[in-house]
Amino acid sequence: MIPDSPLFLYYFLPLTLAAFYVAPKGARCGVLLAASLGYYFLADAAGLPVLAAAALGNYVLGRLLGRAGPRGAGFWAAFGVAANIGLLAFYKYGGLAAPLGISFFSFQAVAYLLDVRRGQIPAEAHVGRFALAMAFFPKITAGPIARFGPLLPELARPSPTFEDVREGAWRFTVGLAKKTLVAGSLAPLADAAFGRGAGLDMATAWLGLACYTAQIYFDFSGYTDMALGLGRLLGVRLPENFRHPYAAASVRDFWRRWHISLSTWFRDYLYIPLGGGRAAPWRVRCNLLLVFALCGVWHGATPNFLVWGLWHGAFLSMERTRIGAALDRAPAVVRHAYLLLAVMLGWVLFRATDWGVAAGFYRALFSLSFDGFAQTWLVHVDRQKIAALVAAVVFSMPLNGVRQRLAAAFGGRGGLVAEAGRTAAMAGLLAASAMALAAGAYQPFIYARF
Repeated sequence: MIPDSPLFLYYFLPLTLAAFYVAPKGARCGVLLAASLGYYFLADAAGLPVLAAAALGNYVLGRLLGRAGPRGAGFWAAFGVAANIGLLAFYKYGGLAAPLGISFFSFQAVAYLLDVRRGQIPAEAHVGRFALAMAFFPKITAGPIARFGPLLPELARPSPTFEDVREGAWRFTVGLAKKTLVAGSLAPLADAAFGRGAGLDMATAWLGLACYTAQIYFDFSGYTDMALGLGRLLGVRLPENFRHPYAAASVRDFWRRWHISLSTWFRDYLYIPLGGGRAAPWRVRCNLLLVFALCGVWHGATPNFLVWGLWHGAFLSMERTRIGAALDRAPAVVRHAYLLLAVMLGWVLFRATDWGVAAGFYRALFSLSFDGFAQTWLVHVDRQKIAALVAAVVFSMPLNGVRQRLAAAFGGRGGLVAEAGRTAAMAGLLAASAMALAAGAYQPFIYARF
């Protein structure tokens, strides 16, 4: 069970919301903890003991940190970081079935222990509230990585306002539509291209890569929208994870917009402690390569992910040289094309199952062969997929200010018109998403396996 499954949408979510809103405010934390543990049991019963042990262990470590002196705090912090990273490595890289969301709750726990060690937040005294912060069901499947400092106070007595419910319902609906209508529609085209093998032609390869580029963004940002929307419905604000990354003009800018909770985690707990951008230029580049190598390994144990991380680290390092300075002076269209090409070529490493598939795909991208594209178009492309690809291009770009322009165009009635339009759009998106799920268009979340 994950947030776009019928079990979640039609049974778990309505029952959870009903229990939450009926419960007294002082009991809502308990309701959310029970719901979160129930969600995890239905999603990954075998992994629930691991999550419970991680929550209890980190709670105890936080209490020890809060009571220890400087030397003892350093020991418990180092022990806790090693234990969490060791747990992550044991399951993720040991050939075992990794518990659901282990990458996310392990990094969340590391951030908590280091924040307590630095004196930025106090150690949490309430074991139930701490466990809820670890297991909160909207974010457990695929993030975002929520810091304990902002999260814990909101979980103490969650009290959603009318605006929270209004915005949360809209955000959840948009995320569900992104996942089912855009990412779900484009996934078959991406799968067909990456599964073609030796017969792959240039046009099919670029079409498949464009579809995967859109799929992974709308899949992951769609899940994030659903998670943030669910949080708002429950009176909890989770951190933003995306800000139109494909509108970036450099790889540096891309990582300020893509998977923000992960990139800021690496910045705050690894890159800055290594010296950040204040070190000597050669060391800054080494730090970037190290950080992004680890970012790649965080995504998976295969060499493809390591090279994908190094690929981005190399571009970030290059952008700190004279070449990067020249790119900054280039026209916007050139900078944007550079960013898209760098990111898309990197996605080949991310999507390919092994080196052979990646190498074959790269050859096809620059083969100048169009044999087989007519068959690809006739067999795999239809109006729904074309519409999904067009929607992906349009909604990858920032559309901020549309509501304000509408309000200005309609005068005092603009707000009402925009609100009525949004309500109608929400109903339409929910209906279309439900029909797509009923038609068997379900695709698992890509980032759920990380």
